[in-house]
Parts: sequence; structure tokens; C-alpha cells
Amino acid sequence: MEGICKRLNPACILLDLESRDKQTIIEHMVRALHNTYTLPNPEILVQEIMARENLASTCLGAGCAVPHAHSAGLKTSYLAATRLTEPLDVETPDGEPITLIFLLVGPPHNAATHLKLLSKLARLLHDSQFRDELRRATSVEEFHTKVCDKED
Repeated sequence: MEGICKRLNPACILLDLESRDKQTIIEHMVRALHNTYTLPNPEILVQEIMARENLASTCLGAGCAVPHAHSAGLKTSYLAATRLTEPLDVETPDGEPITLIFLLVGPPHNAATHLKLLSKLARLLHDSQFRDELRRATSVEEFHTKVCDKED
């Protein structure tokens, strides 16, 4: 299975995104994925992600969230990431607003891979030093390198 590093294309890392609305953030992330991979039906994908968000929060705590969804039109799993300039003040398990978001989308038939990637992301984001490094990254390349180094 390809890991996080291989699936997180630097073109899909949005540093210092200025938005205070969850759906707008998701739209930006899906647009980055679409611009990189030419996804089928990006508007429907946004709706599927938001429907999943409405079922239960994907906030992990410590300022991190991993919104995710399955979509029938996708051939494989894709990742995007963003660091927000202003924290997103939504309900979180620990009350800490969101600053780091990793978006994971994939096809329904790839559920095992989807779960492995979600689990790995949760483990990585549990590390406070790693989160701080991502928050301090000065470029997309540095952010991507930090993710790849941590995953190894």
C-alpha cells in the first residue's frame, strides 16, 4: 500500500489558507485535488465529504481534523492538506480550534486502504512535536518533507 507521503502531492498542500468556513475549506482542498488529478464530479465529492462531516466530527483534537469520504467515481485514495491562517472554531473533543486539516477521499471498494491511511494519519498527528513542525513549515516542500520524514 502506498503511504501518506506518496499520496500527498505537494500541489495538494495549501499553506496558510484564509477561510473560517468548513465547507469553503473543503471546497479549496477538493479543488486542489481536482486540479492535480482531474477528479470526476468534484462538486458531488464536496457534498459527500460534508454529508460525512454532518454525521460525526472528524476532529481529532490538538487542533487537527481529518475529514474523509468514499466516492464511487474515484479510482484510488487521494490526500490533501491545509494549514489555516486563522484557527477554525468548531466543536472539537478538546475545545482546541482547528489549524491543520488532512482530507482523505477514496473509492468505496478501497475501504481497507482508507482505514489504514486514516489510522496512520491519526497516529502521526498525535505527536505534538510533529504538529508543531507542520505549523512552523515555511514552504509546501518543507511541509511535505516533514510528513514524509515522519512517516518513514
